[in-house]
Amino acid sequence: MPSDFRLPRFRWQTAAADPDAAAALAARHGLPPAAATLLAGRGFDPDSAGAFFSPALSTLGDPGAFPGVEAAGRRLWQAIEAQDLVVVFGDYDADGVTAAAILTAVIRQLGGRAEAFLPDRAAEGYGLTRAALERCLADHPGARVLVTVDCGIGAAAEVAAAAAAGLTVIVTDHHEPPAALPAAAFAVLNPKLPGTPPGGEHLCGAGVAFKLAHGLVRQGREAGRPAAAALDARAWLDAVAVATVADVVPLVGENRVLVSAGLDRLRRRPSVGLQALLQRAGVDGGSLTSYHLAFHLGPRLNAAGRMRDAWPAFRLLHAADRDAANALAIELEHLNGERRHVEARILEQAAGQLGTPRPDADVGGVVAAGPGWHPGAIGIVAARLAEAWGRPAAVVALDAAGAGRGSARGVRGYNALAALQAAGDTLAGCGGHRQAAGFHLKAGALEEFRRRFGAACARQRPDGDPRPELRVDAWIAGEEVTPDLWQAIQRLEPFGEGNERPRWGLRNLPLAAPPATMGSDGSHLQMAFGLGARRLRAVWWKMGGLAEAVRCAGPRCDVVAELSQNDWQGRSSLEFQIVDLRPASAP
Repeated sequence: MPSDFRLPRFRWQTAAADPDAAAALAARHGLPPAAATLLAGRGFDPDSAGAFFSPALSTLGDPGAFPGVEAAGRRLWQAIEAQDLVVVFGDYDADGVTAAAILTAVIRQLGGRAEAFLPDRAAEGYGLTRAALERCLADHPGARVLVTVDCGIGAAAEVAAAAAAGLTVIVTDHHEPPAALPAAAFAVLNPKLPGTPPGGEHLCGAGVAFKLAHGLVRQGREAGRPAAAALDARAWLDAVAVATVADVVPLVGENRVLVSAGLDRLRRRPSVGLQALLQRAGVDGGSLTSYHLAFHLGPRLNAAGRMRDAWPAFRLLHAADRDAANALAIELEHLNGERRHVEARILEQAAGQLGTPRPDADVGGVVAAGPGWHPGAIGIVAARLAEAWGRPAAVVALDAAGAGRGSARGVRGYNALAALQAAGDTLAGCGGHRQAAGFHLKAGALEEFRRRFGAACARQRPDGDPRPELRVDAWIAGEEVTPDLWQAIQRLEPFGEGNERPRWGLRNLPLAAPPATMGSDGSHLQMAFGLGARRLRAVWWKMGGLAEAVRCAGPRCDVVAELSQNDWQGRSSLEFQIVDLRPASAP
């Protein structure tokens, strides 16, 4: 951060909570007042909170009620009985690979013939492109059914081409549907379409594939097919959980149930492949949380498709032999290391173009572009830039003609996809959702795209303040920071998009230990605050450059922080992870 930077970094917005609802939540569920206030601010009442605290597989909706499942299931059973080849057309990220692995395995276990196809990111691009479809048809000349997973909703022309080639096409996807769906598709499954039962609206690609697999098994059991009676689809819940968290979809409704059940399976009975990946990542399965899915397992599954091709991740998910799984986990570990190296190089170059991040700067969105940048790493770089700048970021890997593939990431209060769409004819196409989107930049259009994207992001700011919004779940007193509050927070797991870790506001805290940099490069800050007779350690990750700004904030501060537990040498203690800070009583 620049030396003249002034805190806070964000616009603080306190969640509105009904005191009566908070009191009822505290009484019904034995919650500390702070936790009850948080739940009330997130819209819970005593009944809905009970279901939230106890996510059960029995609450998953009937797969037959999900639009398209019944028709798609009947057609797939016809293919299974006729021994027609079904090709499952996937994607190269963790979500798409998992979806392809689930549906391919289930069709085989039900007695059918199924093969997966995964497009090449560099040569064929995202989704059901013409180039990928042509290779798919050439590789599987005898196919009779094509099922897309995690893609296809916007590929009407390609679906029509596949149908014209004699294939029945079933589209399963979760991305934003266009105004006109692929007319040549036999069935279209997408949780964002009308008719989706409540709770299923935010399923990821693997979640939709699991819903179809569940429907297939249900139909088979109702028809008395022995293979369906013997198949337990719950064996795939651990992979569905990883895909759901890795794809950053809201962890509410059915997603919360799937991730909770998947975490439980990972702790007790992980698949051979994911167990090998956990061991390679150095993660203790017994203490597994959604954090480990997001930052340990997900990136390793994603690394294959980002850096080369996604087949090692697919094979790991299908692995039944421990030696083979260990070899694949080692390969994914190496690819993830390569991904980190490439990402660091691109991030350094992108940051050099943009200068020092200033969340208080009057810029709408930031754009970085460079020749030869690896298209598999630009999405992560865009996420890093969006986090540092506090606004949407777009990163473009340029080719020799000045065109390129790009990736955009959003932050709270902004819509990255809408900003891309506002860039209009500078793009050859775009798709995704508000938090993450991809696009193709036309040759020579970089500067015009930069202008339009930045202007579109600026128009999204609600009040002209360039700082992004920060939601404060509840304001609490220092004496409320107790082990009881920590235990209540644990009941809210799994955390992720749509169910973020609680962020607590505390006013007028005395700075009990001045800020000091930590880490080999001084990139982090640590300090301590006084809580009455106690002191609580606080860490501010990646904010080592703000040491002087914190000192200038004065001897007392208002703080927004997450509460965490530090386990060290057999001792546990609570500490703050700072999100933002300002001088006490600042507006």
